[in-house]
Amino acid sequence: MRVGLLALVLLAGCASRQDESIFVFAAASLTDAVQALADEFQAAHPGYNVTISIGATSLLARQISYGAPADVFMAASPEWIQFLEKKGLLLQNVPAILRNRLVVIGHEEAAPMEGLLSLIDAGRIALADPSHVPAGVYARTALTCAGLWEDLAPQVIPVLDVRAAVVAVMSGAAEFAIVYASDARIAPQLKVLLHWPETCAPQIKYAAAVLSKTPNQIGAAAFLNFAADSARGSLWEQYGFEPNP
Repeated sequence: MRVGLLALVLLAGCASRQDESIFVFAAASLTDAVQALADEFQAAHPGYNVTISIGATSLLARQISYGAPADVFMAASPEWIQFLEKKGLLLQNVPAILRNRLVVIGHEEAAPMEGLLSLIDAGRIALADPSHVPAGVYARTALTCAGLWEDLAPQVIPVLDVRAAVVAVMSGAAEFAIVYASDARIAPQLKVLLHWPETCAPQIKYAAAVLSKTPNQIGAAAFLNFAADSARGSLWEQYGFEPNP
C-alpha cells in the first residue's frame, strides 16, 4: 500500500510541475522581447515557469507538426500558423498580434542609401533563407515588387534566420543585411542605411496560437492573452515592434 501511495504522490508532483510549465516556441526576431514578456508574465503569475525555444518560424512550425512539445507558438508570419491550423494543431489563435518593417543595415561607416537601387553590386547581402524563413520571404517579395530580385539574388547570402543575418554583417561575412526594424536595434556597431520604401513595403504580421496538444491549456491561454493584451504595447514598442491596433 505504501508503495502505491508513494507512486500516487510522485505522479501528483509530476502533474503539478507540468501544469506550472509553459513552453513557448518563438520566432528568432522575438528573442529579446519574448524573454522580457516571459519575465513580466511570471512576475504577474508566480505559479508559472516559462521556457522559451527560439528559431526560424518555418523550422519551429515543422518541429511542432512533427510532435515537438510546445504550448504556445509565436510566429513571424500568419502563414505558418495557418500551416498548423490545417493540421488540426491549434486550440486558440491570434492572427495578428504585432507588426514590423523591413530595413537595410550595414556598418556605422557605411553611407546611407538613397534607395533600393543602391544595393546593386554594392556587396554581399545577408538574408534569412528566402525559400521559407518569413524575414527572407518578405524581403524577396518586396524586392520582386520593386523589380530587383533577379538583379540582387546573386549577391544574397541565405542564412538560418533573421538574427543570423545581423551576425553575418557584424562578422564581415556580408556587407549588408535586410532585416526587421526590431533586429536593427540589437547591434550598436551597425546602423540602418535604408528604411523600406512604402511603395513595396510588405505587410509584416506576427501571429500566435495555443497548440491543441498542450497539457496546460489554462496556462498557455493565459500567456497568449497576456501577450496580446494592449497593456503590453509599451513592452513591444521598447523592442522595436508595432502592436497590432
